[in-house]
Amino acid sequence: MKIYKYILGAVLLSGLTLPLTNVRAQDVHLKCLEWNVKALEFYNNSNVSREIDRFVALIQEQQAEIIFFNEFETLSGAMFLKEKANEFAKELGMYSFFIHSYNKRGNDGYYGNVILSKYPIVNTGRVLLGMYEGADQRSVGWADILVPTDSKPEGVKVRIVCTHLDAFGGDVTCFEQAKEVLEHAVKPSVDQGIPVLLAGDMNCGYYSTAIAEYEKSGDRLCNNNGTFSHGGSKLDYLIGFPKQKWTCTDYQVIRTAEADALSDHSPITGTAVLKN
Repeated sequence: MKIYKYILGAVLLSGLTLPLTNVRAQDVHLKCLEWNVKALEFYNNSNVSREIDRFVALIQEQQAEIIFFNEFETLSGAMFLKEKANEFAKELGMYSFFIHSYNKRGNDGYYGNVILSKYPIVNTGRVLLGMYEGADQRSVGWADILVPTDSKPEGVKVRIVCTHLDAFGGDVTCFEQAKEVLEHAVKPSVDQGIPVLLAGDMNCGYYSTAIAEYEKSGDRLCNNNGTFSHGGSKLDYLIGFPKQKWTCTDYQVIRTAEADALSDHSPITGTAVLKN
């Protein structure tokens, strides 16, 4: 026994490590950024060229691996007929999925949401949400990604879900649309043992029935700090499913002069950690 102790001590002092059993596999860590980008207009509507450089710089500063965009317009005259999701993806070195909600008036481009991922996207889907008492067509979309870890280099599958609920229908519409998000995008994945990260502009407060509905089966990874109109209402969320599967280590609402200049919503960020 003494000989074994001496050998172990010598190995540790030499900086080497012995093979260990029952070591916990590396958790999945995903630095997320959710942002209603106001169709790239800037807060004061001055971005007539719809340049993306300043948005890209802020995202790179946060080192985001998963990005959720709301109020995203593409291939319209205002965007100079450019496919803006691919433009972001190219600049950031990411994979993209545009979630179509509706055609712009006169079929001048498309409006919806976007998921950008540092990791390969292996499956996507989209469902249009019911209108209820609302005025705008909304959608929910998802992208299944493969996140490599030390213990599983081929990748752990995670579903990324992005939505934008309709502000014009009040709590009734948001509640019904939240139920659809769960039914179509979240529950089928969780039932297959695939964890889910949901983010978006929910257009309702943390006290609302819609958020309570999400929290029945998931955990909020964000706090109650305001995200709309420079720290006013809390509208933007990051939620993990199923319950007790995700934590968030460094959540924050980005309130800088630059972020405030780019949109009427503040971006939110945080590292979502999937527990084994």
